[in-house]
Amino acid sequence: MASMDALSESAEMMIKNIHALSSDGQRVRTSDLAVKTELQPATVTEMIQRLGEIGLVDYQAYHGVYLTKQGQRVANVIDHRFNILQRFLTEILGVEKDEAAEVACRMEHILTRDVETRLSNLLGVDMEDDSNLFCHEVNVNVEPEPDFLPLTNLKEGKTAKVRIILENNEMTKTLEQAGLSPGNTILLKKSKGSSYDIETESTTLSLDEDIAAKIIVQN
Repeated sequence: MASMDALSESAEMMIKNIHALSSDGQRVRTSDLAVKTELQPATVTEMIQRLGEIGLVDYQAYHGVYLTKQGQRVANVIDHRFNILQRFLTEILGVEKDEAAEVACRMEHILTRDVETRLSNLLGVDMEDDSNLFCHEVNVNVEPEPDFLPLTNLKEGKTAKVRIILENNEMTKTLEQAGLSPGNTILLKKSKGSSYDIETESTTLSLDEDIAAKIIVQN
């Protein structure tokens, strides 16, 4: 099960856009996603394939994409975050609806579970209501040792295969040059606080918690 703590803002937005364009579980065309996100079709396909590798979407070339059950749960959490943020901004702070929607869309990706709970309590949202889905329901792994998990959740001394790095930037290239690329096996030698000592086939390196959380591995 994928943890939302390991998802980048761009990954969450892609899930949100798939959810917005889908209807009754129908597949969404990548061309429609490219138009909505203003991204190149190749970039959209690459992001979707990565989300597919961690079980959040079902993608078939030339047939489009739809959210899996877990992907839908992530979309529901994002919607819930947006709704309570928008309500807080409009009802408590008196912000105009359009501005509140824009700000809430930015803030929904960084909202912590604690703040989400506090906002929900402030707004009178019933946390016992099954229709309200909170962050922790996605963050908690149902299985004791899931197939896919962020590197931060890998046990010390365990080996795992890198499946996806949830960022596409210069840091990704640096990690791949060090042997931390999808398909390669790594060993978590030691995890100490917010530092993770990794051994790859070619070298050893130390990663901070922020980077380690964006590396999805299969144990």
